[in-house]
Amino acid sequence: MKQLVVFFLLVLLYGCKNSNEDILENIISANNSYKSIHYKLNELYYYSDKTDTIETPYEVWAIKDKKDSLRNGFVWADNNYRPYNMVYEKGDLYLTIPPKKTTILYKNFNEELISKVDWIDVFLRPELLKDMLKDKNFSIGDTLFDGKKCYKLNIEFPEKDSITESFLYIIDKKLKLPLYSEMKRTSLKHIYYDKLFFSDYSFDDVDIEKLADKHNKLLKQNPIGTKESNNIADRMKSMLQKGDKAPVFEGVYYGTNQAFNLEDYLGENIIIIDFWYTHCPPCIKAMPAISSLAKKYKDDGLLVFGLNSVDNQKRSKGYLEKFLKKRKLNYDIVLINPEVDIKYKVNGYPTMYIIDKNGKIAFAELGYNEKSFGKLKAEVKKMLGK
Repeated sequence: MKQLVVFFLLVLLYGCKNSNEDILENIISANNSYKSIHYKLNELYYYSDKTDTIETPYEVWAIKDKKDSLRNGFVWADNNYRPYNMVYEKGDLYLTIPPKKTTILYKNFNEELISKVDWIDVFLRPELLKDMLKDKNFSIGDTLFDGKKCYKLNIEFPEKDSITESFLYIIDKKLKLPLYSEMKRTSLKHIYYDKLFFSDYSFDDVDIEKLADKHNKLLKQNPIGTKESNNIADRMKSMLQKGDKAPVFEGVYYGTNQAFNLEDYLGENIIIIDFWYTHCPPCIKAMPAISSLAKKYKDDGLLVFGLNSVDNQKRSKGYLEKFLKKRKLNYDIVLINPEVDIKYKVNGYPTMYIIDKNGKIAFAELGYNEKSFGKLKAEVKKMLGK
């Protein structure tokens, strides 16, 4: 009897293994059969300890191109909120920002274009799905999504630096493409969710020559201003440096529409300026720390201004209002034109500068984490004589 039970268990396990392998092979085969893909994407992301769900709509065109040794394709993606345009071609990423009338070029760009679960790289190189699952805990099951029969693929990644990640894909059984995907990153302090909803798929109708021509016209209107590296250290070198004169600029105080001029505050105060926008997760994470610092040293000569050029447009001001209503900040938000970001050589968000009483840059920081912000706080204390 025991032998019979063991036999059936082995058959069951072997059958499940074969079934999973067959499903993966079918997904890979279907994605290999498509030459190009066009779809819409709605991204929702939030932290478990925050009240906001950030929503960003995209439209994506991708076509396979064996001439590209890095990604095996050409990709065009429109961010319909900021707005900006991303084009990946033969190893390089062109980030075009029409409000700034400029394009940033990232050479040898091998990071995700939108999200770790955006499926773009899996579509361009379907065999990548096997590599993604190698030595990982994963499961494949059946589910329904919007009334459609789907596969549910869960992937668990090993813990690293007290952080665990998991991916979830809900894959349409007919199309063999995701209708929904999710990345969940769990740390000691919070959980970060990145959720993507896919829709309006079309296949094999992307014209790479038309997109390339459109891209060339876009570059003429928004010429390449800087060439950036993916490396944070390299990107910080391209920012304003300690001792550089802080460019003066004007703006408008959010909430009152009163005129703002940086020049009015130079000479008597230590000033922190924080370049941020609402759809930037690290910007959101930084806000409580910045607010706490502003409150602590408000009476000691510290001024803090949150500078926002991205949400300073008709299409996004409504969301900005909702976003700020949920927060009690101890510093002013100033709406600025994109030219200010260019003057301050902003190449990522958040970007923070400390300006001394002589109107010069005393400290610069790109991105946010507790360690780097600790350095900024230490510099503030030193400059205030605390």
